Amino acid sequence: MKIDIKKNGLSPIGIGGYAMSTINGMNTRKYHALLVAALGENFERYMVLSKINEEIEINKSVYSFSTNECPNYLEKGYKFEQSFVKEFLPEFYYNIHGVEVLKKIAMAHGENKVAITYIVKSNNNNVKLKLSPIVNFRNIHQVKSTFYLNQEKKDSIVKVGLNSKNNLFMKVSEGNYFEYYNTYYQNMFYREEKARGFECTESHFMPGYFEIEIEKNEEKVIEFVASVNDKLEFNMKSNALQIIKSEETRLEKWCKIYGAQSNLEKTLVTAADNFIIEKNYGKTIIAGYPWFSDWGRDTFIAFEGLLLKTNRFNDAKGILKSFSKHIKDGLVPNLIDENGGQSYNSVDASLWYIDAMYKYYQYTNDKDFIKELYPKMIEIIEAYKKGTKFGIKMDKDGLITAGDNTTQLTWMDAKIGSFIPTPRFGKAVEVNSLWYNALNIMRSFSTILNIDFDIVELEKVRESFKKFYAARGLYDTIEPESKKVRPNQVFAVSLSFPIVDNEKANELLELIEEKLLTNKGLKTLSADDDDYKSRYEGDSFSRDSSYHQGTVWPWLFMGYLEACYKIRRTPKLEPNIEEMLKEGCIGNICEIYDADEPRRPNGALAQAWSIAMAILYRGH
Repeated sequence: MKIDIKKNGLSPIGIGGYAMSTINGMNTRKYHALLVAALGENFERYMVLSKINEEIEINKSVYSFSTNECPNYLEKGYKFEQSFVKEFLPEFYYNIHGVEVLKKIAMAHGENKVAITYIVKSNNNNVKLKLSPIVNFRNIHQVKSTFYLNQEKKDSIVKVGLNSKNNLFMKVSEGNYFEYYNTYYQNMFYREEKARGFECTESHFMPGYFEIEIEKNEEKVIEFVASVNDKLEFNMKSNALQIIKSEETRLEKWCKIYGAQSNLEKTLVTAADNFIIEKNYGKTIIAGYPWFSDWGRDTFIAFEGLLLKTNRFNDAKGILKSFSKHIKDGLVPNLIDENGGQSYNSVDASLWYIDAMYKYYQYTNDKDFIKELYPKMIEIIEAYKKGTKFGIKMDKDGLITAGDNTTQLTWMDAKIGSFIPTPRFGKAVEVNSLWYNALNIMRSFSTILNIDFDIVELEKVRESFKKFYAARGLYDTIEPESKKVRPNQVFAVSLSFPIVDNEKANELLELIEEKLLTNKGLKTLSADDDDYKSRYEGDSFSRDSSYHQGTVWPWLFMGYLEACYKIRRTPKLEPNIEEMLKEGCIGNICEIYDADEPRRPNGALAQAWSIAMAILYRGH
């Protein structure tokens, strides 16, 4: 197998942590690790086990089948890798001079625990398998050289003290453990971090190694388990086979609930499960791996695809309830971060929340739940009418205005210091499409619940919305007016209650098809605009400057395809889901693509609303 460090694999643990690396096992990002644990009350993510260095000894000759990079050095274990496959779980197959190794990785769902099985089939030689854990303890967003970590061994279990509260326990099913003395893996190099303009080398602690003997022509299964703060501590079992079986059974259950028939459907259901997690305040959705937390806007844009289409109605209900507890001044939090704090700088998250409530009702007919959260939705509507934080308020014309040139409030939210590359303050087209949609939803809910609701704004909003009408399509913002051709106008057609008629809908879709539509999603800006950026690359300033200035976003296919279906227009292009699932992260879909060909997968390697788009598309 050739070295392939652009494709990644992902295995989450259901509480925010994960395992992730390239399919060759080389860590090219500071976020790559075999075990990223979600720790403490706020489930802050820490890298605790970078990887395991793996070696085979045959006739006293030692061969590494690990792939690592340091400055001016590349450990070429990939030469022995024959294949990588991922159905439910990642599997690696190696052939080291006739010795075959099949490795499988699983995360124990809901625990900070990783399990690995090695099925080793020797040839005519006695063989030794040597496993050397590479340990660190740091927040995933940081890079630092580790300090000496204390270790202790009892029977076959190794304990590495990470800090005063957290310990890493490791065990194999058989073999001996040998302790290193003050040994480090020096200067592991992360080439993707260098390309992104960040610190790109760090050293890790190597506490020791496990050694397992395999006799001639023997096939042996070796189980490895690593856990942070395992409840059983020194009684921890090396039950990797059991953990793997349990995880496969759990994912098979969700596939059956969905009714998945094809491998593609199973892949999508498994991918959806990656993002659905539970924290101390309830169910939530991780916006993307490896660096995003749970974002309100992303959660409710991805809501139907990840939860409703996959028949996860209890999870959907739990997430709506979780976020309802955080509504403040009529605003759904834009971000519930790893430190527990919340950011409310979003004009649209609350309106997407109401849309998600409506979708939930359409799928479940759960009138009692709508009644329970109806006051929260009214709170949102009233706050928008009267005015709330960040200058979010209903103007005299019935439209929503928000923010100024110092605040980013829409989904195009890049900000570099005080510089906002995509200023969209005033009246944004998708925000007012969502506002009209939300008012119609509340009228519908009020009728269902037999509650009086003031709907006088509806026709006023619809009439005032005509201010967005341009010679072709819709302005991106008005007051101030932006004539930039952007994809946000598609939501005037695609939402449950469209605000434009079919004639205008066809016109704006024709413009989108001409200027923005690609085979990976919609561009965020027309290529003939002076601010257009063809590539997403370079340091953080360069990347943030291009984030919404041309980059292609797969999730926007949701709006385009739904708009086409609504007005019975044949889509000009449709996504190649199978191809996209094989690009940045195997079995997942990335956050963005470059604006121009070749469209490289970019941004977060696995994104919730990208997978939601794929599931919804399969449902049509």
